[in-house]
Amino acid sequence: MDNGLFKIKKSGKHKYIFLSLFLLMIFLLIPCFDSDEKLAFSLESGYYEEPIYLEIQGADRYSIYYTLDGTEPTQNSIPYDGEFYLEDASLHSNVYSERTDTSTGFYQELVEEYSAEFPGYIVPAGPVDKCNIVRAAAFDRSGNCVDSITGSYFIGFDQKILYQNMWMVSLITDPKNLFDYETGIYVTGKVFDEYAQLLPDENTPNRGTWWWWDANYRIRGKESERPAHVEIFNPERQRVLSDDCGIRIQGRGSRGKNPKSLSVYARREYSGSEEFSEDIFGIGGNSHKFVIFSGADDSAYKIKDYLAHTLEAELNFSTMQFRPAMLFLDGEYWGMYYITESYNADFISDHYDVPQEEVIFVKEEVLEEGMEKEIELFQEMRTFISENDMSVEENYEKAKSLIDMDSYIDYYAAQIFIGRYGDWPVKNEAAWRTRNVLSDNEYGDGRWRWMLFDVNSGSLATSQLEVDTLSNVMWGDSVFGSLFKSPAFRERFVERMVYIAEEVYADEKVDQFVDAYLEEMIEPICSNNVRFIAIELRDEGIANIEDTRTFLKQRRDFIYQMMGQYVGAEYVQAAVERMKNASTPFGK
Repeated sequence: MDNGLFKIKKSGKHKYIFLSLFLLMIFLLIPCFDSDEKLAFSLESGYYEEPIYLEIQGADRYSIYYTLDGTEPTQNSIPYDGEFYLEDASLHSNVYSERTDTSTGFYQELVEEYSAEFPGYIVPAGPVDKCNIVRAAAFDRSGNCVDSITGSYFIGFDQKILYQNMWMVSLITDPKNLFDYETGIYVTGKVFDEYAQLLPDENTPNRGTWWWWDANYRIRGKESERPAHVEIFNPERQRVLSDDCGIRIQGRGSRGKNPKSLSVYARREYSGSEEFSEDIFGIGGNSHKFVIFSGADDSAYKIKDYLAHTLEAELNFSTMQFRPAMLFLDGEYWGMYYITESYNADFISDHYDVPQEEVIFVKEEVLEEGMEKEIELFQEMRTFISENDMSVEENYEKAKSLIDMDSYIDYYAAQIFIGRYGDWPVKNEAAWRTRNVLSDNEYGDGRWRWMLFDVNSGSLATSQLEVDTLSNVMWGDSVFGSLFKSPAFRERFVERMVYIAEEVYADEKVDQFVDAYLEEMIEPICSNNVRFIAIELRDEGIANIEDTRTFLKQRRDFIYQMMGQYVGAEYVQAAVERMKNASTPFGK
């Protein structure tokens, strides 16, 4: 065989010698990526008072390209040929915040024709604050990406008081993942255009509620997940997380509104791990998932979930930690949120030290973690308690073997105290247990325990101050109604309700929380509202927050009056006196 350069005999050992040499030469000509050559920026992501020059270092044998708009670098992106200049990006024109397809609430004519009141969404009148986002990638001669890196640079933020003492989140993803007509998960998109054709038909599902209209952002599950990079900075402006991740829109009705919540996932396909690289909640374990929470139905004032999870954290049910944060989405200011934990097997394992594979978790009567048939364990528990007379001691003892009664009572007493209604109970309710009894763990006894979530709609308002929530729950939840027939349950319930009223929601604790909230959060809240509806709602926000304070400080007397109707006023008063005279925490 004659190829003009090599002459290889058709037989004999020379053929193999020359072929080996030929392949070796090709191998040597193709560089192999060295981990020591990984890409790096000359300056770490973070805050800089003055404009900077940034270099992309490493991978010297490769071609490097970068972008400044969130798009994933390709060989058609900006070729790197030396340091480049970054200034306060807030001076640049808005891009993504100019979009009017992020909610059906922008479609005023359709909303007013078919649905409820127009929400007044509007794009910002002027430039929003921005951070610089830099994405770089190295490519070999064959066009393969061998390494990539992402960074966020907040330049000139030292004098921006709005962001002081706040956590900061920079979430970076190729804009098409969010805003593409067909595949974007943050827009109305193709799905809504198809749904809109059905609106003239009065039988169209959800026709009267614009935030429930079908749209791209209503796609759920893994098919709606998009790759991203997340960076988080604490109030001391230290970067505490920088990981590749997956993101999805989170929530139900709130998906249709602005701003939207986002679920953030650690996965091997993105970062090589099922857990984030840092413990951002200080729980002694790294999370698999967290949520960038908008406040949902309380998105204008954002106090309800934060208050309940903070003040009820000492009780015998699960609560989540909240980190007040500002979100920058692909470099543009996207409002005020909370970084929160998320309930799943990972959360339960981290907080209760039980193996993840032992966790059975049910949310709104749907199995979230566990084997398919294990939903029957939850259903059987509810059926037994609902259909048997709990005034019979033997039945009540059986119920106590199925559920952690302290967890159940604390959860229900606390939610009744704050006046939850409408979408609770049963809805917005969650519980977990271990599959088997674990002898070395107090939480591994196979009993159901409760978890707090979604307090942002019906609760904590003076309009509900004198509503008999206890009666509503007895009639609305067959399990609670049956348990309340047990004298032992009623006694414990009254004790814990008094503790919650006198201690958990003591006037001084409520004042301390609300005063701090007004001082620290009113400016971020007003800025958030301006971002999405061009109005601060400052007076309305203060009034709403003060209304929450008034409710909590006046609710106590009505709660005692309400309970007196069912167990006797003297019985309740005696419990209050015992509480006030107790030398140790009452009812613990």
